[in-house]
Amino acid sequence: MDYTALAEDLLQTRTSMSQMTVERQMSKMMKGEIFLLGYLSSHNNQAYPKELSKGMKVSTARIATILNHLEEQQFITRTTDTQDNRQIIVTLTKAGMQAAQEHRAQMLDYLVKMLELLGPEDAKEYVRLQKKLLQVFRTA
Repeated sequence: MDYTALAEDLLQTRTSMSQMTVERQMSKMMKGEIFLLGYLSSHNNQAYPKELSKGMKVSTARIATILNHLEEQQFITRTTDTQDNRQIIVTLTKAGMQAAQEHRAQMLDYLVKMLELLGPEDAKEYVRLQKKLLQVFRTA
């Protein structure tokens, strides 16, 4: 099998996909402020900035910038850890929880529509391949 030709084809397809509005919205949801809201939501609504940096695989400076924006929007609060005054705990507010739920619902809606367009067999195969890639990348 010519993996180089296949990779070229995939690269071209991914480039074309990235130019689609829906794909850009999905990509946006997987990083930055929206991703951080989702991360907090799935981690008991709170975390330390260092945990966020590790979980999102971005610098602590990037996390600080994102947290500043989210705090301005009143989606999070930052408080001193009562167990360790040197640590700050980031907590989702009610507005932040609602925003996280809304973004998750939008993403689910998009994915459902995408899978429906593929049809039952291709949809199952797509999910299977995504899981396989995840497994391969985790062990690589």
